[in-house]
Amino acid sequence: MAKNLTGYVRFDKTRKRWFFRCSPIDSKTGLRKERKQFFLTQKEAEQARRRFLSEFERLGDAVFSREDLTFEQLAERYQEARLIPAEYIDGKKVAGHRELSPLTTYLKSLTEYFGKQKIRTIQFGDIEALKLHLIRKPTRADKKRTAAAVNRELQFLRAVLNFALANGWIERNPFSAATNGKKIINRSVENKRQRFPTFGEELAMLRMCTGRRVHLKPLLIIAADSGLRRRELLTLRVSDLDFSKRVIRLQSHNAKTNVAREIPMTPRVSEQLKALCDGLEDNGLVFGGLTEFKRAFETLREKASIEDLNFHDLRHAFVTRGILAGIPQAMILKASGHSSEEWKRYLNVTPDQLRRLLEPVGEQTASEVKEYARSVMKGIREAMRYDEIEKLFEL
Repeated sequence: MAKNLTGYVRFDKTRKRWFFRCSPIDSKTGLRKERKQFFLTQKEAEQARRRFLSEFERLGDAVFSREDLTFEQLAERYQEARLIPAEYIDGKKVAGHRELSPLTTYLKSLTEYFGKQKIRTIQFGDIEALKLHLIRKPTRADKKRTAAAVNRELQFLRAVLNFALANGWIERNPFSAATNGKKIINRSVENKRQRFPTFGEELAMLRMCTGRRVHLKPLLIIAADSGLRRRELLTLRVSDLDFSKRVIRLQSHNAKTNVAREIPMTPRVSEQLKALCDGLEDNGLVFGGLTEFKRAFETLREKASIEDLNFHDLRHAFVTRGILAGIPQAMILKASGHSSEEWKRYLNVTPDQLRRLLEPVGEQTASEVKEYARSVMKGIREAMRYDEIEKLFEL
């Protein structure tokens, strides 16, 4: 190998980083083209120097075009190739995404941060700096970002850099360069939400579903008694409902986990769905094309004087109530469509949550809350046909 290609490794006292530098000659211009990159350790810099020299021997001048790829350019290629609407074969998602909005937001945020920085210069330390930037970056409501929100954006960046790795634009993903066992994405620090509505809170919200908020009543009831996620609810069609067998047949392309499942209807869910489907065609959307109700739900919650409750917490209520009603965990989790170990947090009902479960809200009486709770729990057992199953084993 020519002497001018060997390069060297040095320590930069100002930046307190190791770097390697090579200056091969570009055959197109006849001029030297510098390659310089910083690393946390001398070993990393030496390894990178050798990789670059190996690439130059193998690819020649073509290595320069890869060296110049910026994050902006990578983002454009990733958006064109990966941020596309979901494609299905036999009801199974095989490419693309169901919801592009959050991913597009992440990509825009990362592009603003890295801009024209060459992707081959992005190192572990740069991602650490990004993490700190995201932690300090306020939300639209000027609140502090959660650990989960920061992790989701970092996970997306890892996917973008894996895309670059798969295409040969980088030699390795800097996420893999954890030092001393330190990881950028630490899921253990995320606050696993355990909130779910008490029977008094749910009853209070239902009584507020009048006037402009009347459309929220079926959403609340069906979510609390079925565990369906927001998108799973809004994509339900009349053809997904079997009123004779009283089951909701969620299609795989609408399920978050891409797995079809059946959810038994409680009596009040069946009643609400029948009313919604009245006059609709078989392929009609049960909720008539409704796409978002977050603001309406927040207003409803405030009107009912309920704090710190998300719509997704109704899904938590379904699983927890099912378990408290004596339904085997396997049956409840099959209906809710949980595919990870995270469902275990539903078992950790605190003494305070149990104490507040039947607590009246506002002007409610203890007896009416208990009666409402009894009706809901009875409906879950009836839908799961658990009473019938128990009778089979009676002696």
